[in-house]
Amino acid sequence: MIGRIKNITKFGLFVSFFITGKEIDESFIPKGVGLLRWSELPKRVPKPEVGDLIGVSILKCHEDGKVDLSYVEKDFKSTYGTFLEVSARKIEELKIMNKSNLSL
Repeated sequence: MIGRIKNITKFGLFVSFFITGKEIDESFIPKGVGLLRWSELPKRVPKPEVGDLIGVSILKCHEDGKVDLSYVEKDFKSTYGTFLEVSARKIEELKIMNKSNLSL
């Protein structure tokens, strides 16, 4: 699954994540924030910054609602490239439709 870095602390990265498609499981929350500990992040990964997208998977969901994450190598272009292209096209179509509706 994909996540976005929300905060960087001495413990690790707090990442907001979204579960989509086949990753949905009744035992997991559909959307949330989890901790990706520094020890889970490979040394070769570039320095993370708030707002960066990162591949993660859920290691453990604690009873108190905390979520532990692990790092997953992702090729975002191949995984989400088509989605981004289709989304950009649809946004442009909506902009054109809105302009034509405003001129009526």
